[in-house]
Parts: sequence; C-alpha cells; structure tokens
Amino acid sequence: MFHSRGKKALYEVIGKAKTDYAKTPAQVSAEPSPKKSIISWPRKPKMVQINAGRVEISLPYQLAIAIVLGVVLLVLVVFRLGQISSSKSRDVTSSAVEAPVIIPKTASKPAPPPSVGPLRETVVAKKVESVRSKGNNRIVIQTYGLREHLEPARLYFAEKGIDTEIRRIGERYYLVTSQKYDNPEREGTEGYQAKQKIMEVGAGYKAPPGYESFGTRPFSDAYGMRFDD
Repeated sequence: MFHSRGKKALYEVIGKAKTDYAKTPAQVSAEPSPKKSIISWPRKPKMVQINAGRVEISLPYQLAIAIVLGVVLLVLVVFRLGQISSSKSRDVTSSAVEAPVIIPKTASKPAPPPSVGPLRETVVAKKVESVRSKGNNRIVIQTYGLREHLEPARLYFAEKGIDTEIRRIGERYYLVTSQKYDNPEREGTEGYQAKQKIMEVGAGYKAPPGYESFGTRPFSDAYGMRFDD
C-alpha cells in the first residue's frame, strides 16, 4: 500500500488515541491518594491523679467557683439556723422565769410644818354612843390661832372615844366636843364628868413634830361654853 510521507493513516490515529486514553486512567489510578488529616484533640486532665507520689486535684474553674459558693451558702444556712435556735431558747427561758412581784411601798407620811395645810385624817374617828342631854354647853378643849395645829388633837381624842370638832369664832379656832352637856362646871352633872374625862385623857397627848404641844399638861384647863346652835 502506498503511504504518503508526513501523513498517517486514519486507523493509526484512532489506534493511538485509544492507547493514550488507556494510559490516562491507569496513571490516575496509579497516583497515590492523599492521606486523610488526623486532628488530635488535647485530652482533658483527670480531676484526681497521682503524680510522683502526690495526689493532685485538678478542677475546672467553673466547678471550683460553684463549690466555693455552695460552701458559703451552707455556712450562712447553718448560722441562720443557729440564730433561730438561740432565739427560741431565750424565749423559753424568759417565759419560764416568773415575773417579780412588785409590792408597793407604803411611805410614811412626815408631819408637815405649821405653814403647811391641815393634816389629813388617817384614823377613822370612833363615834361616841351616848345619850344626848338637854344641856346647851359644849366643852372647850383648846383654842389656837391656826387650825392645823388642832387637827392632831382632834384625831387623838377621836381614838380615845371622844367626838370633837373644830369651829372658828372670831380670829381663833376652837376644839370643842360635838355633844352638848348641861353645866360642866357643876359637880355631879354629866357635863362635869365629861370634862374630867377629857382632862384625864388629854394628859397623855403627844403632839407630832412641828405642831403645838399645848404645854406640859395639855388640855388641863378645859371649860364649858354655851352654844345655841
């Protein structure tokens, strides 16, 4: 067959193309596949581990903070419970103690000076049960310029069973018997007997401090006086 130089037959071109195509997949398959990259993550340290004979504790800071807060909260709870318990025990103790009994003190009343108002009565006067006579004389026991000096004497005679009263006549005050009698100056009369009793009882009178004593023999000069009321 005649072949022209510089030209290839059609079947040669086709055959070469097939050969080149067959080589290309083979070369691709022969090339080594790229290795997969392996990422190695750092291992977390153990919480408790032994290193050179020592026990080491490794905690994440979040966990350490949580533990510290838990301990603080526990301490606060225990402290609060202790306060409540102590308060209850104090309440029980205070309720168990009996309240002290307060006894009011009775202050003694000192005798006021003469310039002070009349002395208040501290003794209930005893009423004298006697038959009223038909006389119109009262027995004058004592006279004085200040009424308050006669008040202790009036109380004294009331304690002895002799009912008296204080009357003002002019500028002076008169301590007289509440009961009227017939003539106290005549012996044998009821008035005379009443006057003798007043003189006898009056001899034992002791004036309080600051008051008139009416002499060494007080009320020894009692006398009768007519009263028309």
